[in-house]
Amino acid sequence: MNNSTDLPDPGAWAAEQLQRLRDHRPYRNLSADYPQASIDDAYGLQAAFVHALSAAGDWGSVVGYKAALTAPQAQQAMGATQPVVGVLFAGGERLAQRPVSTDRPVMLETELGFRLQQQLATTQTEEGVGACIRSVTPMIELAAPNLEHRPSAIDLVASNSATYAFISGTAVETDWHDATKRPNLDRVSIGLYQDANILHAETAGSIMQGQWHALTWLMNEVMRLGYPLAADSLLMTGSIGALHPGKPGDYRAEYGQLGSIEFTL
Repeated sequence: MNNSTDLPDPGAWAAEQLQRLRDHRPYRNLSADYPQASIDDAYGLQAAFVHALSAAGDWGSVVGYKAALTAPQAQQAMGATQPVVGVLFAGGERLAQRPVSTDRPVMLETELGFRLQQQLATTQTEEGVGACIRSVTPMIELAAPNLEHRPSAIDLVASNSATYAFISGTAVETDWHDATKRPNLDRVSIGLYQDANILHAETAGSIMQGQWHALTWLMNEVMRLGYPLAADSLLMTGSIGALHPGKPGDYRAEYGQLGSIEFTL
C-alpha cells in the first residue's frame, strides 16, 4: 500500500470495518471517500482487516482463500482486470442443515474447493499443481458484499471480497501427482436447484481457463499478496454459473460424480 495521506490509516480502517461487522452494518466503500485508491491499496486494507478479524477472534482462524470475479463480465462490471482474492475464516463454515443460519442477505454460488496436503511457499505451475492437492470438494459459497453502495473491485477487495459463509460437501481424495492421470474436473456438470426449479446448469471448466488454471492462479496470487498457505488450507476457485439471491427455500446442488449438497435457507 502506498504512503499517501489521502488514504485511510490501515489500523483505523480495519477497526471501523470490524465494528460495522459486529453491528450488522454495511462496510464503507473505499472508492467513495478515496477515489484515487488503487487495487494494491485495497489489498493493503484487506490485509489489515483480516489481521484485525484474526486478532479479535470473532470469526475464528483463517482456513483458506477464495477467488472472486473469475468471470470476465463480472470483472468488467466492477472495473477489474483480473480476478480478486478473499480470505476465508473458520467462523464462516456452515453445515448443510435445515436451515443454514445467516444474519444478512447472501448470494449463492456453486464452486469447487481444494485442500492442500502440504505447506506452500514457492510459485506453482499448472502442470505440477496437482501434487499439492489432497482432495477436491463440492462447495456452496454464501457471499455477502455488505457494502453501503454498489461496489467496484476496489471496494470489494478492501472489505475482503464479499467473504461471508460456505458449505462443504464430501471431500473426494485421489492421487493427482501425475498431471496426465488426474481427473478432468472441467467436465463436471454442476446444477443448482431451488425446490423443483433449476437455477443454473454449468460445467466446472467455465471459470477462467479451467479449474486447474484457476487453482494455480489463486495459489500464486495468495502467495504474492503475502498470505501464508498452510497444509490443509481450503482454496475455492470461484463461482461456476450465475449468482443467485439466497431466498428462503430448499436447495440442492448437483456436482456429477463429486456428489451433491442439500440445504435450506
